[in-house]
Amino acid sequence: MSCQICGCNAPTKNVEFRQNIGALIMRFHKTVRGELCKSCINQHFWKMTLTTLFLGPWGVISLIMTPIFIIMNTVQYLSALSLPAASPSDQHGPR
Repeated sequence: MSCQICGCNAPTKNVEFRQNIGALIMRFHKTVRGELCKSCINQHFWKMTLTTLFLGPWGVISLIMTPIFIIMNTVQYLSALSLPAASPSDQHGPR
């Protein structure tokens, strides 16, 4: 199967990562979901989870949502650890 982000012809897993940025009276959220290769899973997990960890809890609702998103992202990431990495012969499409 092909990765829906980079186009790499490699093993993929259906995952969903969420990001939350809290502001005092509002919040900004983003979701990445789809069939992703191991490289894209690693990239999006770390980027979105670390952003949520450091910028997430700065609002009332965000204070509650941040730990939930971090746990959900971690569960998704751990479920994808057994996914084999793409071989060097796999071709990547545009990122």
